[in-house]
Amino acid sequence: MTGAGESISKHAPLLPALLTEQMTVARMLEVLEGLHFNKKYGEGRLVIDEGVKAFLLAATKAAAADHLDQKVRHTWRLVKPR
Repeated sequence: MTGAGESISKHAPLLPALLTEQMTVARMLEVLEGLHFNKKYGEGRLVIDEGVKAFLLAATKAAAADHLDQKVRHTWRLVKPR
């Protein structure tokens, strides 16, 4: 039962996607591609271990080495898939 001004959410809270250094890069891409975002804020949740953090930092620096001062939304468009 809810009080005045309260409502019941129809959706469960987003569970964070888990990324570990033991997964393959292909599996990490699958998890990221399937990441769910809430409608209200357009945000998703990730839990990453230290190995994934190191990988993402190195990959980002390599992919956007000349664009580190730009916003992500502008820079990702410059990265060309192979």
